[in-house]
Amino acid sequence: MKIGFMVPRETDFADDQDPYGRIYEMCEEAEELGFDFATFTHHRFSPDRPHISSPFVLMSAIAARTKRLRLVTTIFILPLYHPLDVAEAAASLDLLSAGRLVLGVGPGYRPYEADAVGVRFDKRVARMVESIEVLRAAWADGPASFHGQHYNFDAVDVVPKPAQRPGPPIWIGAIEAKPIERAGRIGDGWIAPSLQPFPLLLERAALYRQAAAAAGRPSVICLERDVAISADRDEADRGWNARNEAYIQHFRDHGAPVLPGEGPVGFDSIRDDLAISGNADDCIRQLQRYEQAVGCEYLSTMNLGTGMGYGHKGNYENERQAMRLFGREVLPAFLP
Repeated sequence: MKIGFMVPRETDFADDQDPYGRIYEMCEEAEELGFDFATFTHHRFSPDRPHISSPFVLMSAIAARTKRLRLVTTIFILPLYHPLDVAEAAASLDLLSAGRLVLGVGPGYRPYEADAVGVRFDKRVARMVESIEVLRAAWADGPASFHGQHYNFDAVDVVPKPAQRPGPPIWIGAIEAKPIERAGRIGDGWIAPSLQPFPLLLERAALYRQAAAAAGRPSVICLERDVAISADRDEADRGWNARNEAYIQHFRDHGAPVLPGEGPVGFDSIRDDLAISGNADDCIRQLQRYEQAVGCEYLSTMNLGTGMGYGHKGNYENERQAMRLFGREVLPAFLP
């Protein structure tokens, strides 16, 4: 199982004099510590909680500062763009990084993002499916033509072509059963969001593997999980619980299907099904549980420190110390 980490949003650790310097430092150190990949979130027009609005730009800067770290979007909201634009940008980034790009995509769940660019929200899934076809056609050798419901063009030659042939892997983020089956049918991998309790995750992983096998497609799971690590187990648990209560509520407020039910989350009663938290030994044991039961090929850690609060600026030093603790005491347990 390869282990990565979620790159902080631009505003998490921004310094007015150097807004991206701390993010660069974290990525460079993560590579030195042995993390396999970095993930980049994406949202647009969200001043209440700014995300990375142009991930390819930030990923290019990090690609130029690293040599081995794979660069993964989790997730890029594909229907908000013309797929030929994405094909060009992704191919250029893949070349710049010497073939380290994984394009993780999804349809999005925030109507205002689609409204802002004149895209019908109820057509976002169909646009995403067509866009994936366009990307693969555009990355193939020679000119491409496509005639669909949303995109039509003839003999367009996207250049340069990506370093990876036939193109960067396309992973699809999905939460519910039907979208997960779709990810198996048309994707190269499934990004499993963090807020799925363990029994449901096992059920959905099996569903994904079956759909991929039936379609003759590769079967790769990238599992996202929030992590809090500290030498003080209680401190880690408190930090994990505090931010995830707000995290769940944020997604519910935006209409995203996450944990079933309404009202208070009550994380203390379900944390064993969701959390990776505690000291290094605790984290190793919990990660091994996912590796053995789910068979996930990739696992992306979301946060690592105990000072990150959802909706609040993070504690940079706390996060760096946690990254070092995780890298030095947890990652070696998962080396080949």
